[in-house]
Amino acid sequence: MASILRIRSLPFFAPMTVLAVSCVASLALIEARQIFFQKYQYRFLVWNLFLAIIPLGIAYVAFVYYELRRRRMDVLFLLLLITWLLFFPNAPYIVTDFVHLKAKKGVPIWFDIVLLYSFSWNGLLAGLFSLRIMHLVISDRLNRFIGWLFVLAVLPLASFGIYLGRFQRWNSWDVVENPRSLLVDSLKLLQTSPSDFHMASILGLTSLGLFLGYVMLVSVATMRYDKGEP
Repeated sequence: MASILRIRSLPFFAPMTVLAVSCVASLALIEARQIFFQKYQYRFLVWNLFLAIIPLGIAYVAFVYYELRRRRMDVLFLLLLITWLLFFPNAPYIVTDFVHLKAKKGVPIWFDIVLLYSFSWNGLLAGLFSLRIMHLVISDRLNRFIGWLFVLAVLPLASFGIYLGRFQRWNSWDVVENPRSLLVDSLKLLQTSPSDFHMASILGLTSLGLFLGYVMLVSVATMRYDKGEP
């Protein structure tokens, strides 16, 4: 009983548990598709979901480290923050996997819609959850205004990362494996983005969508029911 109470006292235990259960449900859908329909497409969603959860793990470690350091930031925390930022676009990126949705013979289209929605929802939620953790830390260490500026700076960067992944086929590992080419390509894209309506539209709408989704998450999390006088 004491060990259970200690586990339940961990930071963000309730939302982490709900997210874990939801991710297990997504994996169950993949297995069900394979067992009942004998179809093996969309297995890549498992890997993409794993990548989407990485920034949440990094954010959680950064939060625990920040607490252990008595709410002080140091070089290690900044390294965790940078690493988180590099992997963060992988979370909302999974939503773009809807481009793979096509009617498959022998599989009801509604099943694949639910499957893709499940993985996309969990990946996006994991990313926004990780952003919320980092937002809380920045606001605590500095102030609420800087915290929201941090959010407003991160989301366009994430949108650019999604663009690099979906349209330029770069990924987070290229930061280590091929950093020079990634940097050169990124700078070229940034230079042309103001005159490239297609790219500017994608970045603008993606950033707006992520921001609205994050604000909705924060507002729902703060909902309370205060019973008034009859």
